Amino acid sequence: MFYFVNRNTCCVNQICAPDCWSSEELPTLVLLFAMPRVLLHILFWFTYVLALTYLNVTYDVTSFELLPEGALTIFYQQFTVQLILLIVKVPFAYASLFLLDRYLSQKIRLVIVIGVLAVLLALGAIAMSLLNHQLILPYLHNITYNEYSVFSTGSLIYHGLALAFVTGMAATLKLMRWRHRTQVQVAKLQQEKTDAELKYLKGQINPHFLFNTLNNIYSLARKGSEATADSVLKLSKLMRFMLFEAGQSRIMLKNEIVLIEDYIELERLRYTDRLRIEFNCELDNPDQEIAPLLLIHFVENAFKHGVSETHNASFINIDVKLLQNLLNVTIVNSVPPVSGKTTSANIGMENVTRQLELLYPRHQLEVEHNVDTFRVTLTIPLS
Repeated sequence: MFYFVNRNTCCVNQICAPDCWSSEELPTLVLLFAMPRVLLHILFWFTYVLALTYLNVTYDVTSFELLPEGALTIFYQQFTVQLILLIVKVPFAYASLFLLDRYLSQKIRLVIVIGVLAVLLALGAIAMSLLNHQLILPYLHNITYNEYSVFSTGSLIYHGLALAFVTGMAATLKLMRWRHRTQVQVAKLQQEKTDAELKYLKGQINPHFLFNTLNNIYSLARKGSEATADSVLKLSKLMRFMLFEAGQSRIMLKNEIVLIEDYIELERLRYTDRLRIEFNCELDNPDQEIAPLLLIHFVENAFKHGVSETHNASFINIDVKLLQNLLNVTIVNSVPPVSGKTTSANIGMENVTRQLELLYPRHQLEVEHNVDTFRVTLTIPLS
C-alpha cells in the first residue's frame, strides 16, 4: 500500500526513520509511518476488515450496542466474508497505488492512470461479484447461485464502490505520507543550503578577522613596540579559539565574552592611552549557548572603523546583558568628524548580519551612524 518506486534517498522514499523527524514536526498520526512497512500494511488491512465486519454486524441495530446479543456467530461469518473479498481488494488496491506512485513520480500521465484504473475497477467489480455468487452466497449464506445474476447492475455497482472505497482510504494515507516526506525533503534541502551558506560566511569572516588582527600586530612591530611579543601571545589564544571552538555550531556565551576580552586587551596594546574602553558584562546564565563569532565582529568593527581612522582621543563603550534568555548588546564608538565610510560597508559586518538572519530570524539589529558616534544595538532571543 505504501510502495515507492525510487529508493535512492533515505527518509524520502522509504518508511522514514524516527531520527529524521523532530517531535515538534510530527502529528500523532504520522508516527504510524515509523512502523516497519509489512506491519503497517498488515495493521491497515486488519483494521479495515475488522471495521467493515463490525459495521455489517450492527447495521440494523436501532440503539447503540457494542456487540448485539447473539451476534458473535454473525461476526465470524462476516469476518470470513471480508477476508475472502480481500482476494480481489488487495491486488486492486496495490495496483492502483502503483499507478498513483508512477503518476506522482511523473512517469505516466494522468489520463493513462484514469484509463487503466477504470479498466481495473470494472474487472475487479466482476471478480468480486463472481466470488460473492459462487462462494460467499452458497456456502456462507446458504443462498443458491441461481437466485442472483453475477452481472446485475446493482451487484457490479456495489462491489465497484467497495473497491473504490478501500482504495481511496489507502490512497489518502499514501498521499499524506507523500506530502510529509516531501516537506521533510524540502526542509532538509533548505537546512543543507543554510548550513552551506553559513560555512561560506564563516570562511570569509575568520580570515578577515585574523587579517585585521595581524595588521594591528604589524603596526606595533613597525614601531618597535615592546608590546609586540604580548600581542603575538594573545593572537595565539585567538587562533586557538578559531581552531577548536569557532567551528562548532554553538558555544557557551561566556567563551565568546572571553574572546572579546582577549581581543580588547590586544587592541589596548596598540592604542595605549588615546583609547578609552568600557566593557560591561552582565550574564544571568553564562553557560547559555550562542553561535560563535557573532559578537566579536561588532567589537572588531568598532576598533577598525572608529578608532583606527582617527589620531585623536577616542572611546568604545561595550555593554552585554543576558537576562532571561534575552541577549542585549550595545556598542558605541567614536568616529572621525568627517568619514566617508559606514560600518555596514565592510565584509565582516555584511557577513555577520547575514549570519544573524539565518541563525536568529527573530533578532533585532539597529545601526545608528551620527556625526561623531556610531551605535550598534543587537537583541537576540536565545530561547
